[in-house]
Amino acid sequence: MKPCTAKLLTLLTLAGSFALAAACGSDDSSNGGSPGGSSGAGGTGGADADVDASGGSGGTDVPDGSSGSDGGDASTGACVANATESCDCTQGTGSRRCAPDASGWSACECTTYGAEYAVSPTGSDTATGSPDDPFATLGRAKQAVADLVAQGVPSGGVVVWVHGGAYVLDESLALGSTESGTATAPVVWRGVPGESARILGGKPAQPADFSPVPATSPVYARLDPAAQGHVVQLDLSALGITDYGELERRGFCRRAPRSAVELFVAGQRMPLARWPDASENTLQSGLETGDALDLFGSPNPDVTGHYVKDGTQDSVSSFTRDGLVGGLQFHLYRRTWDYQGSSHTAWFVTTETTGYPSDTNPWWYRYDYDLGTMQPSAGGSGDVTTQDPNAINHGFAPIAEALSDTTWRYAGDRPSRWSDVSDLRFHGFWKYAWADCHVQAASIDTATRTVTFTETPGYGIEAGQPWYAYNIPEEITEPGEWWLDRSTGIVYLWPPAGFDASEVVFSSLADPVVRLNDAAWVELRDLSIEAGRAELVRVEDGSNVSLVGLSLLGAGTDAVVMSGAQHRMDHCHVAGVGNGGVRVSGGDRPSLTESENVIEHSHFEHFGQWEWTYRPAVNLSGAGNVARNNLIHDAPHSAILYGGNENTIELNEIHNVCEFSSDAGAIYAGRDWGARGNVIRHNFIHDVATNFEGYGVHGIYLDDCLSGIRVEGNVLYRISGHAIQHGGGRDDLMVNNVIARCGDGLSADKRGIDWLANGSPNNTPGDSWNLLEKLQQVGYQDEPWASRYPECAAIPNDWNAIIDPGAQWLYPEGSVFSRNVGYENNDWIRASAETLAVYAEQIDNLEDVDPKFVDEANLDLSLQPDSPAYDLPGFEEIPFGEIGIAP
Repeated sequence: MKPCTAKLLTLLTLAGSFALAAACGSDDSSNGGSPGGSSGAGGTGGADADVDASGGSGGTDVPDGSSGSDGGDASTGACVANATESCDCTQGTGSRRCAPDASGWSACECTTYGAEYAVSPTGSDTATGSPDDPFATLGRAKQAVADLVAQGVPSGGVVVWVHGGAYVLDESLALGSTESGTATAPVVWRGVPGESARILGGKPAQPADFSPVPATSPVYARLDPAAQGHVVQLDLSALGITDYGELERRGFCRRAPRSAVELFVAGQRMPLARWPDASENTLQSGLETGDALDLFGSPNPDVTGHYVKDGTQDSVSSFTRDGLVGGLQFHLYRRTWDYQGSSHTAWFVTTETTGYPSDTNPWWYRYDYDLGTMQPSAGGSGDVTTQDPNAINHGFAPIAEALSDTTWRYAGDRPSRWSDVSDLRFHGFWKYAWADCHVQAASIDTATRTVTFTETPGYGIEAGQPWYAYNIPEEITEPGEWWLDRSTGIVYLWPPAGFDASEVVFSSLADPVVRLNDAAWVELRDLSIEAGRAELVRVEDGSNVSLVGLSLLGAGTDAVVMSGAQHRMDHCHVAGVGNGGVRVSGGDRPSLTESENVIEHSHFEHFGQWEWTYRPAVNLSGAGNVARNNLIHDAPHSAILYGGNENTIELNEIHNVCEFSSDAGAIYAGRDWGARGNVIRHNFIHDVATNFEGYGVHGIYLDDCLSGIRVEGNVLYRISGHAIQHGGGRDDLMVNNVIARCGDGLSADKRGIDWLANGSPNNTPGDSWNLLEKLQQVGYQDEPWASRYPECAAIPNDWNAIIDPGAQWLYPEGSVFSRNVGYENNDWIRASAETLAVYAEQIDNLEDVDPKFVDEANLDLSLQPDSPAYDLPGFEEIPFGEIGIAP
């Protein structure tokens, strides 16, 4: 890991990164001159030389050791994420780029092209388009490129230099085979070094265009008293926006194709007026070591009430209830114990004062290190919890009572403020903390405190689950919140701080901002693509498309969707997107043909802002995709999801993800006996915790019999749940990992036999648990599978043979947990003896020994030369210094 990436607090905020136009050098739109001093389109453009086809960067790259010009000091690394600047070259155009995580400048790169065009906001579409006589629009440049491609692109390729300024698109910039290059003559769309070229899928507005809401307006009377006099308004028709889109059902329950119109101020997405506000939090914390706490719920007998600390057990507080229940004194304490070779930790509410409760009286339990919802035993009924049913948890209120799959009750009277609920929306985790859904209210009965939805939000509704309501003018209660009256097209905004000097943009383009369909040898480079209602870039099929040095900001859905082969996303910065970062599909599983798509050296932050679950920074599917050397952080759910075969996830730094979820992992996949050949190695995953109760959040999650995964050489640090969650898969190799200060090192089970052997849904066609059907679909006993994955091919092609009581196919056979180093974890292994007994190997692990990190305080977790890890037979050095983004 690079030293600068450890200094997490110095990373740019979303607002700062989105406002690159103000920070990236000489945004001189009037400069229509040649960036490289070479001739115009069709000219030689400097020395003609062979292109390095493997680099895919376009043009001829000539390393040059010359010093940079303006914009920062390459020796200190001080720079702004993805900023570019010119540097001196003996030939061609010289440039260098600040890394997406702002950790430092790249070396000076000198490039020449066979032909050059230019675009400038001050140009003209009747111009020649040469660097000295630029076009005004990207569309006109596209036409010129197509004409040149038809004639034959000269060796060295063609570049379209895009000068600084904003290019507002009313339709997608669509590139395809008619605008494609070749290996020796690529087509490159590139921002001019030292300038900030921005392609917008939204319409800019001026702060001065807004006016105060008059007291005579009917909306004024609906505003919160604190907001009256602060809120300003703007008619979107003045910007030419009449299509506002819909606030669609979306989330885990449905992937929306696009968002409704959104508002960005200073590059930051403004929140639709909501209750509770995202900043509100009244939930108590630190109860485990506190002096007193309260229990809530509806148990029988009623053991809720006030509990006072009476001492310390298991390194946390123990408590006694204030008052007897049916003549009995109840206590609350935590206990850790060993059973059949495994360690267990649980909280108990019981009449006993220590130890595992007997069944003499009712008792309640929770198997976890932290307090939360506890279940009854020994004749008790009803759960108890430390969560106040009226508390606000990081912007979410809890469901008071579930009445049906569409109807529920809330606590309090806040909805009584809402005079019109016809366009009201709710976002919540209605049944599970890994499945969010945005859904519309059909009605709200404030007399009975009842909400009825227009449709079922996924899996149904359960009491205690978190929700918030939005799109409510009465809830404009703090700066930044806004509301659009769809009947009039008027926007109402409480301006955030600094509004008068800020850029304002409304996303308007409902299609991808840039779309490449069946394109080849095309590169987008050093551009900022922003504020579209759908994806910012969609790459459909084709090959050798490169996205290099892009800032991808404020997407309504995903930043990038990519299919095809040999595509590359390199040194990009993705921030503030509604869904995920990049969704990659490519390769062919039955033939094991690898796509060779690569996502590398890119920075993903604050993603999943609309759809919160299963919308990761990187999603790999198919065969032979790679995600390496990326920095991923600040998200409600997973960082990387993957599916298929021969995918590689390596050298990534991941932190502060899964913040609003449970039963989730930073790197996750599940339910596939045929997920062979996937490798997860040399990643640094740290500081992963959640704001929600439930089954916890984990580092690397091999869920529901996922098989054939290699988890090797990862550093897993300060993960609140399990560092590795092994959910019963076969032939999973978990070796050479360093695990420190986590909830557990390994959690392992045999859910295949426990869940599937009796009354299994696994033989139901189309069921996600039908593991055999999935194998059959890829031809797992045919070539090349039979030779590549013989352990998989050995699985019988007959469900009855698989579940035969004398067979072992549903057990985690072939799995290995060896040569791993543990330190200061709550538990090392949590697994039943029957589970570990069928592992192929579990040897040479260090359960709890100081690994001797180089500088733990500054997150340099490389190992000192005398680390005890190196005493383990076969332990291999983890290249910690190579993890993360390189300039």
